[in-house]
Amino acid sequence: MHGRESEPPYAGCLATEFPGYPSTLNLKAEVYTRPVGERPFILLEESDHPLAVEQRDGITTARVQEIAEIVRHGGARS
Repeated sequence: MHGRESEPPYAGCLATEFPGYPSTLNLKAEVYTRPVGERPFILLEESDHPLAVEQRDGITTARVQEIAEIVRHGGARS
């Protein structure tokens, strides 16, 4: 729908697991819609969960490489 990016954010929660993190299922978030053709922006609720901390504070290149290795080799570290 045209103009949806001007709507207020919606309450939501994650419905997937992210490799390299403790369970990410049901982490609370705000969903910000964007113009048609663009993915929504997901802002996790402030918490001490490692994914929320890395979204808020940033992620190092080394951590990105660690996650890539977990995904590449199919391992699950939490």
